[in-house]
Amino acid sequence: MGCHFCVAEGPQGSARIGVYMNLYEFLLQYRDSGRLPMHMPGHKRQPPFSMEDPYGLDVTEVEGTDNLHHPEGRIRRLMDQMRKMYGTRESYLLVNGSTCGILAAMSACCQKGDKVLVARNCHRSVYHGIYLLGLEPVYLQPETDPQTGAALQCPPEEVEKALETHENAACVILTSPTYEGVVSEVGKIAEIVHRYQIPLVVDEAHGAHLNWMRGWKTAMEEGADLVIESLHKTLPALTQTAVLHRCSDRVAAEKIRRYLDIYETSSPSYVLMASVAQCMDWLEQEGKPSFCAYVERLERFYEEAKRWRHLSLWHHRLKEPGKLVIYTGKADISATELAERLRNSYNIEIEMVAAEYVLAMTTVADTEASLERLMQALSDMDETLSESEPHMHETDSVLPQKKYSSYEAMNGPWEEVPIEKACGRVSAEYIMVYPPGIPFVVPGEMIDLHVLGQISEAKEKRLNLTGTADDRVSNLRVLKE
Repeated sequence: MGCHFCVAEGPQGSARIGVYMNLYEFLLQYRDSGRLPMHMPGHKRQPPFSMEDPYGLDVTEVEGTDNLHHPEGRIRRLMDQMRKMYGTRESYLLVNGSTCGILAAMSACCQKGDKVLVARNCHRSVYHGIYLLGLEPVYLQPETDPQTGAALQCPPEEVEKALETHENAACVILTSPTYEGVVSEVGKIAEIVHRYQIPLVVDEAHGAHLNWMRGWKTAMEEGADLVIESLHKTLPALTQTAVLHRCSDRVAAEKIRRYLDIYETSSPSYVLMASVAQCMDWLEQEGKPSFCAYVERLERFYEEAKRWRHLSLWHHRLKEPGKLVIYTGKADISATELAERLRNSYNIEIEMVAAEYVLAMTTVADTEASLERLMQALSDMDETLSESEPHMHETDSVLPQKKYSSYEAMNGPWEEVPIEKACGRVSAEYIMVYPPGIPFVVPGEMIDLHVLGQISEAKEKRLNLTGTADDRVSNLRVLKE
């Protein structure tokens, strides 16, 4: 989207000619543009989830509002409401997003320098936790879908093999669902993990809605010990709202509270907390019938998509239906081009572009009209496309060789070298496409030909490379030899 050169109305109607809109002005224009949001947040700016003037609701800890860091009144009742709805021992309200919940969960499970089993496709906040706590990660490599290249689950048997080798691991950390909606077999994994008397932490940021989706179970129901969910991603709540669920006594409540005091802001937004209260009340009153209708809308969308000749919707037995993964590998259009055409020709904004697909995020707030508009746009484009030879993705990728911890690498002496001279050097920075944020290489790992190939493909497909100091990714930071 970026900045736009425009004519904007200034104070008292005075024209601001030839200036860039500020952020507030841009958001007003975006709101009124009619663009269809196939992206988070989950409320989709729909009227039933609106809120009165936020300035009038923006207060601090005054009499009657309660205190997030010592809840006794309304906030306590809200957290109790969430606890009962999700069936947990405790549910802690978060306004710093899932990130602060993940950091608190890791800190509560681990001592400085502990070994942890971590799915390689975890969110970057997990990597930040590894850095902050000086942890020794043992990576669990998720399976890869050969058609789309999307990460699948870490197979339960691979988790068991890793625990047999690393019996002293402090915990296991997984992401489920993935950005694309792949839900791991958490029940099987939890059973394995608990045989080793350690907790299972699940980043369920993209699964706060699963509690209401027919045929799907949450990580809490499947036996995970700590589960972190982003309410704002898939439910009608404002951005940054999240929840940390404590589901067993393998991790003490006192530890969770201690670390939330550290990672959560001491000035929590009452507007955000009020949004969670609205969301929970709506779920109690309208959730079940609304989600039943939502699932039916999705089923009709998937059925109609079968008519496409060149585009296709990706299916997998572990994938929940709310994430629409539109595969472009058999069509003569790239995923980036598809996203641009949706934006420029149909005024539709999608959530993510990957190498071989785009991701349209739907939620219970998406109406029949919204999904019909997306379907019409994709069907129209499909009619104009031709067949292309699909590219199959590697399913047995090897992780880069680790030389140092991420803490050592990020704090060691470094230099920038041209990317063509980086092979065989140790990275001092992360390199990833974001979203979804799965690192090609982590600080302390060797940059090899496979990593350079991933970077080259991402550039060729105009994907959003992040993590590097050089925005163009022409130079890479490496440790001095």
